[in-house]
Amino acid sequence: MKSSNFIASSIDRKVIMAGTGLFLTLFLVVHLGLNATILAADGGMLFDRTAELLRHNWLLHGLEILVFAGFVVHIWQGATLSRDNRSKRSTPYAVNATSPLTPAQSMGLLGSIVLAFLLLHLYQFWLPQAIDLPDPDSLSQLVRATMSQSWVVIIYVLGCLALAAHLVHGYRSAAITLGVAARYRQLTSVVGISLAIAVPLGLAAIPIALFASHARF
Repeated sequence: MKSSNFIASSIDRKVIMAGTGLFLTLFLVVHLGLNATILAADGGMLFDRTAELLRHNWLLHGLEILVFAGFVVHIWQGATLSRDNRSKRSTPYAVNATSPLTPAQSMGLLGSIVLAFLLLHLYQFWLPQAIDLPDPDSLSQLVRATMSQSWVVIIYVLGCLALAAHLVHGYRSAAITLGVAARYRQLTSVVGISLAIAVPLGLAAIPIALFASHARF
């Protein structure tokens, strides 16, 4: 591959990563709103009604497929971009034992942690619903039972913190990749970075609240 073609390909991949990243961030905002309904003082009725609506609405199933596709494309583009950058680099970066991770290394590590967290989340909550496990009787019961375990809550909080760091770094990269003018970048960064921090922290607050509620009884 010629150098100019490699540069064009790298830019294309970064644009795809930025686009899918922004789309997935919007999904996280919606996901936070839906998850927060479990905190309503109604015994989980609103949360279960919302989950039942999602399970039987074909339009929402289509959006679910689109979200899965967004995750796959985002992860694949990130992995292949990182691999190609390493293969085209003639001289490795000089690294010593005390040097911090480079931005690319940080994003790769954080992305791997978020992926592991995502797989655990799907295994615990999406898979039982996908294969229609009869017990427990409702998704809210499953969520509450799962979040009554301290080790699960710790993993979720750490996963959300990694997600926040990943989103903050990703937003900064996306603003540059998508060509946001420098004079607007500072203004948009306030909204983007605030969202990148607030949404994961909101997601982390839910299992903490459920665990605290269970511990009181």
